[in-house]
Amino acid sequence: MDDASCVREFEKLAERLGIEIRRIAGGPSGLCMVRGRRVLFLERELDDASALAAFSREFRGLNLEGMFVVPALRKHLGRDDGASDW
Repeated sequence: MDDASCVREFEKLAERLGIEIRRIAGGPSGLCMVRGRRVLFLERELDDASALAAFSREFRGLNLEGMFVVPALRKHLGRDDGASDW
């Protein structure tokens, strides 16, 4: 799966997790809480590889228990050990 497809899959996963994605001009990319809601800020100018790296970094620490995560994303998250059903 190419970087652009992985970014789209991460966007779908974010939606299922209730994470809002906001594209911003300048500033760092990252996940934070805004008024009790999780928001992932992504710099508009990021290419697909950089956006994928930001998604991977920020989603790595999330509890994804019980969530279906496509195999390509599991690899980016370092959770492709074959022992998990998700």
